[in-house]
Amino acid sequence: MTTHTPELTPARLDITAQGDPFATEFGDCYFSRAGGLAETRYVFLEGNHLPQRWQQQEPFTILETGFGTGLNFLATWYEWQQDPKRCQTLHYIAIEKHPIPKATLAALLHWEELRPLAVELLKAYPPLIKGLHALILAQGRVRLSLYFDDIADTLTELNTKVDAFYLDGFAPDRNEAMWSPTVLQRLAQWAKPHATLATFTAAGAVRRHLQAASFNVVKRKGFGTKREMITASIATPATANATQPWFERSNTAYANKTATIIGAGLAGCQIAYALALRGWQVTVLERHAAIACEASGNPAGIVSPKMTAHWSWGEAFYRQAFIFATQQLNGLASELGQDWQPCGVLQLNHDTRELERWQSIQNRALDKQFIQLLNREEASTIAGTSLPSGGSYFPEGGYLKPSTLCRVLLNHPNITLHTHTEALELQYCQPYWQISSAQRVVSESATVVLTNGRDIPRFLPNQHFPLQAVWGQTSRAQATEQSQRLQCVLGHEGYITPSFNGEHIFGATFERESVQSRVTIAADNSNWQQLNEQLPTLAQELKPYTSGHAAMRMSTPDRFPYVGAIPSLDFYREAYSDLQHGRHWQTYPPAHYQTGLYVLTGLSARGLTTSALSAEVLAADMNQDPIPLQNTLQHSLHSARFIIRALKRGQTI
Repeated sequence: MTTHTPELTPARLDITAQGDPFATEFGDCYFSRAGGLAETRYVFLEGNHLPQRWQQQEPFTILETGFGTGLNFLATWYEWQQDPKRCQTLHYIAIEKHPIPKATLAALLHWEELRPLAVELLKAYPPLIKGLHALILAQGRVRLSLYFDDIADTLTELNTKVDAFYLDGFAPDRNEAMWSPTVLQRLAQWAKPHATLATFTAAGAVRRHLQAASFNVVKRKGFGTKREMITASIATPATANATQPWFERSNTAYANKTATIIGAGLAGCQIAYALALRGWQVTVLERHAAIACEASGNPAGIVSPKMTAHWSWGEAFYRQAFIFATQQLNGLASELGQDWQPCGVLQLNHDTRELERWQSIQNRALDKQFIQLLNREEASTIAGTSLPSGGSYFPEGGYLKPSTLCRVLLNHPNITLHTHTEALELQYCQPYWQISSAQRVVSESATVVLTNGRDIPRFLPNQHFPLQAVWGQTSRAQATEQSQRLQCVLGHEGYITPSFNGEHIFGATFERESVQSRVTIAADNSNWQQLNEQLPTLAQELKPYTSGHAAMRMSTPDRFPYVGAIPSLDFYREAYSDLQHGRHWQTYPPAHYQTGLYVLTGLSARGLTTSALSAEVLAADMNQDPIPLQNTLQHSLHSARFIIRALKRGQTI
């Protein structure tokens, strides 16, 4: 008998006779229907001197240990929204090991004044998948980083400083792990100077652990019949030494929030949009007559995650990126119209390796809102056509016209687009970068983001950014009455979409280091042969095929994109040269970067899935916001990672 070991265990709860949600695992209530909202306001908002304190900080960051029903978050969001003196952006980080499913959550949030906010939260609420989920709410002014994971693991992956802490992890004697000395010490390390803390408990052990972590603890009258509670502050937090200082983020804060984006493909449009939402003034330069002409010019691309047989950081990145991408696309659905089709993506078990992966994933008991593992009959029913095998079905996935997404992203009052404008030279004239084309300055800004793929080495000739060019071509075939039965995207070695504007898009070729520069009949024939081998019945139902779109996509050796500031190569050579001798233990200085110069590239064949989250990470870095990615993944995307690998091997860079 197969044993299923879930990555994440959802909350188990009952409703008491009084109507209160009760956590059966911890023997404690989430809140009292009679006084839950009032208690939240008294304990956490008043206990942290809110809203007064967020009127003096920009942005303001709160960390909650526990998310539960989301009541503390919604109450905070509501008070922030009502405050005319509020900070521009509210960041809220919550850590929840046992999240509540969306349907259950919807039934618990009954306060009328919170209802509009609860509706927006529930619309963005992610499937119950382990990891960090970045939710953008209130048109980008409220950002919720929702960690579904154990608190001890999460605090090692955190990468932000915090203004206020809400400690709300059930009673200490029923959930000891949430209140351990190690957890409270790590919280202190993430505190900003003069950060505050509030909690409903007044337990002696909690007071002592907080004091040992350098918090100044004060008892306060408790809420209602509760005699006492704790508030605390920390004047000078203890800082832990960075274990990998070469990946430390830049501390540059830009008073002049202007950016020039070079390239109006998917990467360029996503980072332009992410910065514009933060109030930046953005100029986008595109050498062609229109946007999305190269790798982003495919008539239809697929939005789906990349799974591995066992959990890995690579899979975690693609899962989190996929959930973030679908949140963005669904939020823009009215503007995207028929060019975004969330019809689901079915990855078939077309070979032994895929079947073994499918069988392994079964043992992980992942949320069915995210993935459904189907046999052949179930898969055929979902697809609307007879299939040769079962597979992994992603109900939130779909297909999209990339150029439409690019157009929608650039349709923001803070973004100015210049086409027919090729950036040829960059020059830093403090405090601005000047971007020139044909011996004239076409843009001047505090920052520049390079998203122009294979042309990036021209601007950074001496940097260590290994990139591999991959040529890909799609094909198209007119839909027939029979082929229109296909209801979802089918993935095999390639993919095929349902009927889209009267035709199916299928392919695509994957030619590394190809010198090809145009569509070819040979590539179309290759696409057709692959489709006919994998799905012969469907292939024979199509009318004769023609060429779709062909372009060069840039990939990296480890399949992670490059996201971040451009390293100062001379500094890295000098500061970290001893790494080749294995001296990882010695103290190294934090990384240095070229002022105001950033990169976002290497999205390869899954740019529709990864570009939104990658751009959000970069925009957060540029704006000095909390990074919506775990430390390990941020390091995996870091623009200096191959420099460090080369230095550790003693290679010349």
